[in-house]
Amino acid sequence: MHNRFLIAIDSGKHSTKAIMKEEEGLQRVKFRTLVEEVEDFGADISPNTDLVEFQGKSYLVGEMLDESKMDYRLTKHNLIHQICIYLAIAKLLQKSKRSIAFANICLATNIPLSLYRNDKQKKAYQEFIQNSGEPICKKVNGKAFVFRIHQIFVLPEGIGPVYSNINEFRHKRILIIDIGSLNVNFQEFTNLIPSFQQMITADLGVNLLRSKISDTLTSRYGTTISDNDVERLFRDKYLFLNGEKQEDSKEIIDGLIANHVKEIFNHARSRKISFNNTEVHFVGGGSLLLRDFILDEYPSSIIHTDAQFANTLSFLKILEAKQNG
Repeated sequence: MHNRFLIAIDSGKHSTKAIMKEEEGLQRVKFRTLVEEVEDFGADISPNTDLVEFQGKSYLVGEMLDESKMDYRLTKHNLIHQICIYLAIAKLLQKSKRSIAFANICLATNIPLSLYRNDKQKKAYQEFIQNSGEPICKKVNGKAFVFRIHQIFVLPEGIGPVYSNINEFRHKRILIIDIGSLNVNFQEFTNLIPSFQQMITADLGVNLLRSKISDTLTSRYGTTISDNDVERLFRDKYLFLNGEKQEDSKEIIDGLIANHVKEIFNHARSRKISFNNTEVHFVGGGSLLLRDFILDEYPSSIIHTDAQFANTLSFLKILEAKQNG
């Protein structure tokens, strides 16, 4: 009998996060969702980057690639997410102490809220990722992997820690705000039950904020500010031009971030999402990036320390329950 592996994957536009349940505990992997096809690649592969061979073609995946390689399409029904999901599975299998030959994968993965509500699109995505039930053969950095996705469960984005901490949320009304690179997802739960009407997505992800900062600073200082430059600005707080700190740049950047956070809350209110008698929980990598500004705008917000893996942990709990049920 082939070995069975329970794997949960949140393949986001910025990063792919994955968890596998093993007897000794959880195995985790995380890498950038940046993919580019390459030919005759002979350079040294830098850390946090992988060379993937799949269906006769080669792809670089990870931090060696520029931010411009990010996929801005809403759908995940494409080669980029397929490659990243299969890479995440291979990386987790490599961490296992069990035999991984012809592994059988039970997979839970994510789909955008708007597509989750469309049964036809959901089933098409399941079949696409499952490779129609056929074995999946690939190489990662020269090592061959063969596995089959025996079962797949497609789950909505942005469910946060609700199902990984069921006892904590069993008798509460909570709002999960998941800030990603492309979108912000809003989901309301009452006693663990999601409100179908309050599954809302807004085009207010961190990449839109990056564009605002880039455009504003480019206009203000008369020099091109790239996406890579903006990535540094979130950490450095100031713009440096020719080694000289631009003292007024911090105020400009902080103002843009604060206004963006206000837009997130205003969008929720405009869609009749209530904050009354509701715990507001933030997850997603964007929530960590915007943490101080979120707390300034809404001090009672709960920002999860394991924000990037919050969805994945809930996916895994759902997967376990379905296996045991």
